[in-house]
Amino acid sequence: MNEDIENRLRGALRRLDPPQGFAERLLAALPEQDLPARVAAPRAARPAVAPSRWQRLAGPAALAASLVAAVFLGQQIGAQRYANEQRAGLEASRELMQALRVTSKKLDVAYQAVREHDAPPANDDAEETRT
Repeated sequence: MNEDIENRLRGALRRLDPPQGFAERLLAALPEQDLPARVAAPRAARPAVAPSRWQRLAGPAALAASLVAAVFLGQQIGAQRYANEQRAGLEASRELMQALRVTSKKLDVAYQAVREHDAPPANDDAEETRT
């Protein structure tokens, strides 16, 4: 069924040559009236006025101001990021030092426990002979 629709569409949309004398009959059927050409009258042009000094410098001045603002803003953002990174680094350093202190204390406790465990038992006879 799809092929049937496609074939019918191709047949309906194929290019056909016009019959003999078609162009002549068409031109003969058109009315023979000459329409006047419409020409728009030109508008009076304003006299050219030279731009003032401010008008000539406004574009470059705006560009320069935007560049200065962009540079200033970039420096401020960079300084703020640097300060944030420095604060974060100092905080990390404090945390590391605290962790090292705690570790050192725990190692001291462990070392003392090992020394006490491995120490030879105290000799009670030696103490009695001294007194």
